[in-house]
Amino acid sequence: MKKVLILILILTCVFFLFSGCDDVKPEKVEGADRTANTSQQSDGGETQEKTQTETETQPKTETYKIGDSVKAGNLIFTVNSTRTDEGSDFIKPKDGHIYHIVDVTVENAGDKSETVSSLMMFKLLDSDGYNYSVTFGPETKGAVDGEISAGRKLRGELVFEVPEDATGLELEIDPTVFGSGQIIIELAEE
Repeated sequence: MKKVLILILILTCVFFLFSGCDDVKPEKVEGADRTANTSQQSDGGETQEKTQTETETQPKTETYKIGDSVKAGNLIFTVNSTRTDEGSDFIKPKDGHIYHIVDVTVENAGDKSETVSSLMMFKLLDSDGYNYSVTFGPETKGAVDGEISAGRKLRGELVFEVPEDATGLELEIDPTVFGSGQIIIELAEE
């Protein structure tokens, strides 16, 4: 009987956890558009929708560049810069690897606090399809973790340990922990 009650409790928790999941569609924002409502109104007051042919001709995954501000849900993500580090005498990457450090700003454009987790929301991908999780490494300027109050920003650096010869690096951001939708930012400096 206890096992059945525990199973029901777990299933109920899972249901409530995933019932609040959000699907987000990332979109690039410019200066003053950061907090403005992004839906367009037609003359009748209805939201304009793209036709099926317009949707089919668009690429499935849009990528962004360093410096682009991308809004997903209530959060706006900006990769400010990247740098590499070979470590110190005490903390070094494995042989043949280097620390790739990404400077990120996250803004809360909503009216409620939002939580950001570097371990759950960010990973680095290379052109061969390998992905790398946030790791501990050299000293950084701030962390991208915690609660962001409405209208506030959080800036910090993410550290990834990658092979020295890795190419085509992209930062993948999952803006909602239990929802869907991703932001892909190319990290190649132009």
